[in-house]
Amino acid sequence: MSTPTVPSEWRKTLRLLAILFVSGWLVRSLAFGAYAISSNSMLPQLRPGDVLLVAKWPYGWSRHGLFGGAPLFHGRLAAAMPARGDIVVIRDGRRNVVKRVIGLPGDVITLMDGTVRLDDKPLPRLRVGNLLIASGTGRCGGVSETPEGCRYHRYTETLPDGASHAVLDGGTTRLDRMPPRRVPSDHLFLMGDNRDDSSDSRVAPEDGGLGMVPAERLLGRATILFWSTDGSARLASPRSWWRTIRWSRIGLGIG
Repeated sequence: MSTPTVPSEWRKTLRLLAILFVSGWLVRSLAFGAYAISSNSMLPQLRPGDVLLVAKWPYGWSRHGLFGGAPLFHGRLAAAMPARGDIVVIRDGRRNVVKRVIGLPGDVITLMDGTVRLDDKPLPRLRVGNLLIASGTGRCGGVSETPEGCRYHRYTETLPDGASHAVLDGGTTRLDRMPPRRVPSDHLFLMGDNRDDSSDSRVAPEDGGLGMVPAERLLGRATILFWSTDGSARLASPRSWWRTIRWSRIGLGIG
């Protein structure tokens, strides 16, 4: 009795699907990933509803960055440390988290009245006025709330190499002070740019924060905004889908 054979057309189709699957897996695992912003912790640069394109190769690859989380190996291949100021995506349990690198291995980080001190030298902060952002959710993370939205104090913070970025401060909170902490080997100290609404390395993991983050959990470096919506679309109203797209944000570089 002869064994039924798969028609050649089916074999070609299955082969094509397999090639597409493997190619897509390799691209998502080794080249680029897409990650959505769901919190206010990286305001003013990143807003809820933004979708980032993240480069996977700058810091090497770990099992955490493989699409689907396949545990194929441990450690990092072609490992490299990020630079201070890089906006990175890390894996924290079952969620992806976007923060800015402030401290590298060996750095001693202190916070005094909201000012970051790196190896006992304060990072310069220049006040550049206020920033009003529509909350969209009815909460402002403890900062001043107006009928128009949330009003933040905006600063420019400068890192030791001269790179600067915008940070927001809503006033005095428990996150404004932290005793000196040394960043362990192969770990990172990460912070959100919206300093009073970010559970980051200032907060211990048992309290809902990140603590010092192992570099193995790096997924990649944020590079560009390729999609953004304001979150007000209604499923029953297709016309609202188009109106919620924030066209002015699409294509913006991240840094």
